[in-house]
Amino acid sequence: MSERIAVDAGHGFTKALSADGRRNIFPSLICPAPPTVDLGEFAQSEMVIIDGRPFLVGEAARRYATPLWSREKATDPDTLRLILVAVAKLGASGPIALATGLPLAWFGIQRRRLREALTGYGATIQLPGQPAQRIWIESAVVLPQGVAAAGPVLATSEYESGEYLIVDVGYRTCDYLMVAKSPTGALAFEADSAGSIEHGMYTVSQMVAQALGEQYQVPFSPGEVEVVPSITVRGQKIDVTQRFRQARDAVGRQLVRRLAIDLDAKLEKLLGIVAVGGGSELLTSILPGALIPSDPQWANALGYAAALTD
Repeated sequence: MSERIAVDAGHGFTKALSADGRRNIFPSLICPAPPTVDLGEFAQSEMVIIDGRPFLVGEAARRYATPLWSREKATDPDTLRLILVAVAKLGASGPIALATGLPLAWFGIQRRRLREALTGYGATIQLPGQPAQRIWIESAVVLPQGVAAAGPVLATSEYESGEYLIVDVGYRTCDYLMVAKSPTGALAFEADSAGSIEHGMYTVSQMVAQALGEQYQVPFSPGEVEVVPSITVRGQKIDVTQRFRQARDAVGRQLVRRLAIDLDAKLEKLLGIVAVGGGSELLTSILPGALIPSDPQWANALGYAAALTD
């Protein structure tokens, strides 16, 4: 019997959730392992072996890999590999029933191609210090981001019947859609009030990296600055927390302006705005009244998992 696993392979982080509640999250970074010097027993191996080839994955790849920018997920081998690594990190092996998703703007044209690329896809994965695991995807369901998140979020009793705006702020994209919850709890999605904005947490890191590079004449990548409170330039530690706060507020204002333009008066007639995703703080910093559910970064993965139990 196939093990049921949901994987949210975002541009910033890959999240995996099993049917029995096991979770794993790591940065969506992967690259072939670079040549290394043999340090004998002093070396620490962080390599993941995929079908006999060594890769750096997650934090181990931060110095070498670039974020996943491919718009065509079905033909992006790194996205497919990250999904299998996420499954392996949950300890699963053998056949997998997978649920995953796509940004709203890409869903219509890519859903079928991604499902076909995933179905039957497999590899032998060996995580550091663990035995090899043979994994293959026996079946795949592809869902729209935001829509998947809305079900588990709005199903709770704290959200009364009415119209809500679900805003899924991720690493690269921000998806939004209006959802009407009936008194019976049924959800109706408004396709003409949905869309994607190509802004997210990467935009914040990009702004900070560019500002630091211009000030100190030293190039920085977004990945270098987004996980540290300070950077070092010519022997001096430079605090970057204030820069990030300013950049987050700036990107948050951009998102709110775009929502106001796209939705116009509809934005004023909502019962609530619900922010989910790893970048939900971009919205709530500008709209203090926005609602944040528990586990906002896991909202899509929880929605994907729910689809496997229906």
